[in-house]
Amino acid sequence: MRHRYQLAAMTFAGALVIAACSGTSDDETTTTQAQAEPTTTTQAPTTTPAEEPMDTTRFVVEITNISDGFIARDVQAFAIPVDAAEAAPAFPGEAYAASFSAAPGERLSFATMFVQSNDWFFAFAPEGFELFDEGGVPVTGDVTDQVAGWDAGTEVDQEPGVGEGQAPRQTGPNTGDADPDASVRLVEDLDAAAFVSVTLTHDGSEFTLTVENTSETADLPTPIAPGVAVVHGAGTPLFDAGMADPGHGLEALAEDGDPSEIVESIAAGSGVTTPLAPGVAAVLNTGTELFVSGAADDGSGLEGLAEDGNAGPYAENTRGTVFAIPAGDSEPGPLLPGHTYTVEIEAEAGQNLTFATMFVQSNDWFFSLGGAGIPLFDADGTPISGDITSLVTLWDAGTEIDQTPGTGADQAPRQAGPDTGAHDPDSSIRLVDGYSVDDYVEVTITPHS
Repeated sequence: MRHRYQLAAMTFAGALVIAACSGTSDDETTTTQAQAEPTTTTQAPTTTPAEEPMDTTRFVVEITNISDGFIARDVQAFAIPVDAAEAAPAFPGEAYAASFSAAPGERLSFATMFVQSNDWFFAFAPEGFELFDEGGVPVTGDVTDQVAGWDAGTEVDQEPGVGEGQAPRQTGPNTGDADPDASVRLVEDLDAAAFVSVTLTHDGSEFTLTVENTSETADLPTPIAPGVAVVHGAGTPLFDAGMADPGHGLEALAEDGDPSEIVESIAAGSGVTTPLAPGVAAVLNTGTELFVSGAADDGSGLEGLAEDGNAGPYAENTRGTVFAIPAGDSEPGPLLPGHTYTVEIEAEAGQNLTFATMFVQSNDWFFSLGGAGIPLFDADGTPISGDITSLVTLWDAGTEIDQTPGTGADQAPRQAGPDTGAHDPDSSIRLVDGYSVDDYVEVTITPHS
């Protein structure tokens, strides 16, 4: 089940208003294209003047933000005890640690197995632990009082510490009988603080979660097992109290101390809910490019677009068309999930299309059809039509050092002002790895006579 972040509208240093100030208004579309400008669009150093006027085709391009269904933003396993060299259970006196970035409004969930049980685990409440107070200050210190013992409801309970179906004594994983009560529930009369100590620290940029095994003085000393830590917004990524195990790997974690399945499952549904920002669409002649992969930004305005959502200068310098007003709105602004930018262009056979729009929860990333764009007509001269999302890629402008998306202090939603981040030591414009574009945007194109 996927859960929806609550996302407030954002403004960042006035850049979005600036972005809409290039060109004149067009009542037919949500563009700010200067109508007297030719639609041939390139960076100034590579511009090829248009040939004699030819028949043109009008295209409507729609860019929709779909980044609103993620289970979590980040997930990781913790498996190697502190000061150990390899994955292993954490025995009394040992601890696991996991470091992560987070932003105000985000929560932490974790789970680690009570090894001398059939399917018990330690965790926060299903909705997780709020990592920041109302003033946006990181919450640190001992948070053990927020931890409880939970029964996964996947295997019938035997007496802790003696059951043949429990991990230290079972013949193999997943060998116990099914629990007739399949609901995830609190373990009665289990004081989590007798077995674990859970603390949070923050070094100014990252949190560290430490889960220490303190069961040496408990009635039943027990190892704890490799576990999972999840950074998320609203929702319950690990389990819901009173409901059956969701089948994404909690059973393996709680019965056998194996977090690999739950980490893989949550990672597949994880991402960064992000606005997009006003951008630039460009019609290119063959041999021209809006930007050059592998080269440094040439100063034509890509930096302002990719860092601050300021599309105006880039459109002016590359003879591009600004798209800035979400469909249904009357003013320029960021494109929140579920909303669409629409831009209208005209092109001749043989010309290409590209665009650039900021991934706002980043330092300098942008979505694009690439520097050279894609052909607007097939080999027979027929205009292209339909969903072109598979041709969209995510790029790093190479102008500002990257911080963890959705958390960086120098990213537009949190920075003090435009252009405030440190310079990227790798100044090349390059593809970003590890993100599925079709989790974030949907792009369609429709030709009109």
